[in-house]
Amino acid sequence: MTTAQLEVLLRNIIAHRRLPFTFQSVSAAAGAWDIVVHDDAGIPLSLTVPAGRPIDIRGAVEERLAAAIEDAVL
Repeated sequence: MTTAQLEVLLRNIIAHRRLPFTFQSVSAAAGAWDIVVHDDAGIPLSLTVPAGRPIDIRGAVEERLAAAIEDAVL
């Protein structure tokens, strides 16, 4: 998966699930992807997800974004 493909995947996840985040950046790391999104208040949220199959990356991103929303509500 390329950074461009991952960017499209991230934007689709955010739009499809109507999540309160805006895509900022993605970069490759050793065996992982470093992702930065901003919440509605403009606060950056950094995520690191393991590299792998697109379905696995999608699941990891969705899980981490859902956890960030839950943490913000508490």
